Amino acid sequence: MNEKEQVRATINALYIGAGINATFDGNVNEKVAQVLGQLLTDIRSCSVAFNWVPEPVGPRITISWLAKYITKNMIENFKDTQSLTCARVRILQYKTPLHLASLGI
Repeated sequence: MNEKEQVRATINALYIGAGINATFDGNVNEKVAQVLGQLLTDIRSCSVAFNWVPEPVGPRITISWLAKYITKNMIENFKDTQSLTCARVRILQYKTPLHLASLGI
């Protein structure tokens, strides 16, 4: 799985884990990486179940950073995580920003 496919798989695993019936099939670019990084930070702040997600360091989250720190095992954990209210709300809030970022907006 290349880095962009890994980012896409992470987003889709979050949707599955939160019980959201959606699939992210947009273009994975650096804007998408930044939005996903912020989403992960927000989820981490509201649920202890996501404390194992590494906290991004630095001003920019990149596709390479996500591919390095979000492993296949973590993606599987996202899928298996029970739907927590706070995480679900955060994921839903970021659905449109992820889509717009994939369009370069």
